Amino acid sequence: MLAISIHEYAHARMAYSLGDDTAARAGRMTVEPWAHIDPIGALMLLIFGFGWARPVPVDPYRLRNPRKDMAKVAFAGPVANLIAAFILEVCAVLLFARLRLAGARWTYLSDILSLGARVNAALAFFNLLPLPPLDGSKILRVYLPYSMYDIWDFIERYGFLILMGLVYLGVVSAIIEPFIRTYMAAVYSVAVKLLRFAFPA
Repeated sequence: MLAISIHEYAHARMAYSLGDDTAARAGRMTVEPWAHIDPIGALMLLIFGFGWARPVPVDPYRLRNPRKDMAKVAFAGPVANLIAAFILEVCAVLLFARLRLAGARWTYLSDILSLGARVNAALAFFNLLPLPPLDGSKILRVYLPYSMYDIWDFIERYGFLILMGLVYLGVVSAIIEPFIRTYMAAVYSVAVKLLRFAFPA
C-alpha cells in the first residue's frame, strides 16, 4: 500500500509542478494510503497479490505542454518507486549490519525493508511496460506518430484485458523480473559500499 501511495503521490506532485492542481484539490497529493485506495483493486491485491489504486486525476489542458507533460506525470510514479526502493534497500543493509550484532531476532527488520524495496522496484518496472493502462503506454504515446493514434486508441480499449492475459500467462513477470533483479543487485552493491564507507572495519 505504501508503494502504491508513493507512486500516486508522485503523479499528483508532478502534475502540480507542471501547472495542474486537479489532483491536489481532490486530496490526492498525499502518501496517505486511504486517499488512493480503489476497493476492487485493494481486494484483488489481498486475494491475488495483484491490484491497483484509483488513477490520479490529471487535466492535460491545464498543463503547460499537455503532450509532453503527460509523459512526465506518468514517468514520475515509477521513478518515485525506484527512489523508494533504493532508500529502503540501503537502510536494510545498514540495519542488518548493525542489528545482527544485537541478535538474530532483530534481523527481520532488515528483511521487511528489503521486501519493501523489491515491491517498489517491481511496481516501477511493471508500470513502465508500454501497455494501456500502465504509465509506460502514456510515455510511449508521446513518441507515436499521429498516424498511429487510431490504432493506439483501439489498443487502449482492450489494454486492460490484454494486460490481464499477459499477467496470467506469466509473460509480464518474465519480462520485468530481470530488470528487478539487475536493479536490486546494483542497489545492494551501492548499499554495501556505503556501509563500508560509513562503518570502516
